[in-house]
Amino acid sequence: MNFNIKNISLISGSLRKDSFNTKVLRNIEKEIIVQGLTTTFVDLNDFPIPFYNEDIELQAIPINVLKLKDILQSSSGLIVSSPEYNGEISAVLKNMFDWLSRKSVNGIPKKNFLDLKTIVVGVSIGKNGAKRSLERLHVLLGNLGVNKDILSYSLAKASNDIFDNRGNLLIDEEIIIIKDLIANYLSSADFLNDKLENLNKKVIQN
Repeated sequence: MNFNIKNISLISGSLRKDSFNTKVLRNIEKEIIVQGLTTTFVDLNDFPIPFYNEDIELQAIPINVLKLKDILQSSSGLIVSSPEYNGEISAVLKNMFDWLSRKSVNGIPKKNFLDLKTIVVGVSIGKNGAKRSLERLHVLLGNLGVNKDILSYSLAKASNDIFDNRGNLLIDEEIIIIKDLIANYLSSADFLNDKLENLNKKVIQN
């Protein structure tokens, strides 16, 4: 792992090509880049993995699971976006978390998520703003060991009209909210020092 670079990983839990969640996540990514950090954007269409099955795991861990683990382990921050399906996060996102939470032999439990500074994002066409999926993400990521101070961003009543043809968000009020969110996120305790310190503690304890 390279702890010299402050890299933030962004993961969209939507597979739809013109997903509003993905578009909002891309806008958040742009703001992070403006602030001088590097990013890794994960489109789960590019990392197809089977549904978690211990039989598959015992045979061989899928290569895309290993790639995703490498991405997280080289990250100092995590931002996850999910649509809301029947009050839950997307199945493809939950499946990814199920795979990535698995501990390797003699590995550190939940190593991939340990103390990551995290933002959860929910976008919906309804007035709810995917708030129930945000609640689920808070619980799930908290259980996986990310930093307890999880930030949130919710956008309701999304439509094609609120983005230009390049995917840029057009609502000034929401643009300001995102800028403030990222400023708050990046001004929190140092990503790299926190993560490295906690990993060292876990290694010593084990």
